[in-house]
Amino acid sequence: MAGKLHQGTLELFRHDPWLAFDLLGIERPVSGTPIDRRAEVERDHPKRPGQVESNFPDLVLVYKDPSQPAVGVAICIEAQGELDPNKRWQLPYYQASVAKDHKLRTWLVVVSFSPQMSAALAAWQIGPPHLTDVLVLDVNTVPRIDDLEQARRRPTAAVLAAALHGSQGDLEAARMGIRATLGLPRDRREAYVGTILAALSKEQKKILIGEMNMSQRDEIWEIEKRSGTYLLGVEVGREQGREEGREEGRKEARKEARKEARHAGRRATLIEVIVAVLEVRGVPLDPDEEKRVRACDDIPTLQRWARACREVERSSDLFAED
Repeated sequence: MAGKLHQGTLELFRHDPWLAFDLLGIERPVSGTPIDRRAEVERDHPKRPGQVESNFPDLVLVYKDPSQPAVGVAICIEAQGELDPNKRWQLPYYQASVAKDHKLRTWLVVVSFSPQMSAALAAWQIGPPHLTDVLVLDVNTVPRIDDLEQARRRPTAAVLAAALHGSQGDLEAARMGIRATLGLPRDRREAYVGTILAALSKEQKKILIGEMNMSQRDEIWEIEKRSGTYLLGVEVGREQGREEGREEGRKEARKEARKEARHAGRRATLIEVIVAVLEVRGVPLDPDEEKRVRACDDIPTLQRWARACREVERSSDLFAED
């Protein structure tokens, strides 16, 4: 995963090191503030003099108590835009390597923009050995923020939620994230808005731009150009000629589309988790059972199966309550 979305995601954690802990409701293990120490775990490439070996986490945040060096924490951050099976072997190494270097309790956080990657991470945490001990931030673990005041109190959380849910087609989450940046210093606002835009598809950005008034469009267009996510091209000029008003029917259609996008994102992740966890546990679904899972459109049912798949001994037991 490269580009503005990747770098912008990591920047959120540089600005707000405890973001993952707070979003997941995990007590902060120390009272200090971790800072970026990524350079300290970099190694010279063994075969390419002058280059750095890339086999280390995207970001390493470290805090050590000045009066008690043994007291502190290290946090490894990885941002994933698609499924990467090699992370099965790399993530535990990242965690162990950073723990060895800093001799501190070390946490591993993965921000997943991919339902398939989220499913793989869920499976790797169960087995077989070696297990991957990771905190996952994705559309299922990071709730979308609907309250503007809440979003403005914690803009980093609002921007991460906007990027995650926006990447799955939820434009309302993207809108809220952009609104949450109002009042921030210009450089930070531009960085955050650029991160949200980078998570959206080209078509989603066209819709978002088309809904804005002229001054808002100009501002977002400038952020697009400066942030390196320059993908709208001449479409922006065409969008600027659209009428500002929207008929009530079109508003309802957009609302329904957002609802469907949220549903589809959650559904896809849950299905991939169920199939992957059962496969890793050696309890695979037969073709008819897998077809039944993939055809299911009821989120509560999929959530129940996702809980059960970690415990059932036979695939048929997954459907025992149905």
